[in-house]
Amino acid sequence: MRKVNYKEKGITLIALVVTIIILLILAGVTLTTALSQNGLFQRAKIAGEKYKESEADEAEKLGEVEKEIDKINPPALPKELVTSVTTTDHETKHVEDSLGNPVVIPGGFKFAGEPDDTVQDGIIIEDDEQNQFVWIPVSNTNEDKTGLIKKEDGTTVEITLGRYTFDTSNPGTPTTPKQLGANHSERSDKTKIKDFFYEDTSDDGRTYGGEGAKNLAEFVRSVEENHGYYIARYEASFGSGTAPDGSYDNETVETIMTNQKPYSKPSKNVSTSLMRYTEGTLWNFITQGDASKVSQNMYSEGDTEAKYVESDLINSYAWDTAIVYIQAMGNENYANAGDIGGVLYSTGRTEDEKCHVFDMAGNAREWTTEYSTDRYSDTNRCPCVVRGGGFASGLYYTARRDGYRKTYDGNHVGFRPLLYLK
Repeated sequence: MRKVNYKEKGITLIALVVTIIILLILAGVTLTTALSQNGLFQRAKIAGEKYKESEADEAEKLGEVEKEIDKINPPALPKELVTSVTTTDHETKHVEDSLGNPVVIPGGFKFAGEPDDTVQDGIIIEDDEQNQFVWIPVSNTNEDKTGLIKKEDGTTVEITLGRYTFDTSNPGTPTTPKQLGANHSERSDKTKIKDFFYEDTSDDGRTYGGEGAKNLAEFVRSVEENHGYYIARYEASFGSGTAPDGSYDNETVETIMTNQKPYSKPSKNVSTSLMRYTEGTLWNFITQGDASKVSQNMYSEGDTEAKYVESDLINSYAWDTAIVYIQAMGNENYANAGDIGGVLYSTGRTEDEKCHVFDMAGNAREWTTEYSTDRYSDTNRCPCVVRGGGFASGLYYTARRDGYRKTYDGNHVGFRPLLYLK
């Protein structure tokens, strides 16, 4: 018989014992390493403690930095609603409407609108003599898309301070400004509007007469800082001052213009000539130079408000940007609106009220500080610029500009003061 030999393969008992002994030795070494004074667990514990110490130290240093930053630029406090400023105060207040739009109410003024008014409706302020002004919000001066104005439907709009022309067809879309507020100091062909209209200061370029803005650079700076400015709610009426009440002759006119202050409130009646003015009468029959002078008188030395605001005759930046604002708030084609009624009313009586501003499209046309190089002849120059619509002709409309003589003081031209924050 054939013998079959079987050889079994596998680990022997001795080998198994040796393997277990080696594993026990290795485990012991590992445990000793991990648990010793410089072991893994001890090192992890130390690292954790140092991390916590570093985290606490970093938080402390960040807190110190934040305190130093707050000293330089204090954190913004919660804004009051504009409607809460119901009494005049000797303090300028930075507030908001219910949509979160910024509004600045100067010292000496109070909110005078309806409780639910927003920037979209028009924010009205009033001084102690009931002169009223409307806030014109401005998001920026250089088209950088910042500070967008919020509307009640949740949309936002950009309102850039600038001098504009407007399409003559509905909806009267503004063109890209010929001159942005940020570039107000530029003087070139690019800064002209419609061939010969500029905005110059009183000592720059006004060879043939007319008065420029009191301080155009300061106006632009204020608008940039405060995100807006104010224009009179109404066309100016004959206000308080040292002038006699009633008839007077030409010899007293210069004294009257030096001391007289205009009103911005509903006027009592319409004047028929400069020599028939009484307090509260719509102020037409005035030259551009005199309109500039009395506008600057409105809040002058000695007045409470003069500490907080500058008053001036409205400039072309303020006029054009107001049109942009009024149209952006839902009044399409207001740039091309006019007045063909043929009747001059006392202020506050017409139906031309947009965003609580009266009569930019009608009633009297209005002097501005803009300057025109237009002329009919070498001896008949028209450097002084009127804006807006008027009762006398359907050819006049809100955005229109025309050059008039510096001596013109007719019945269909008045003016509107401007306010900006100091």
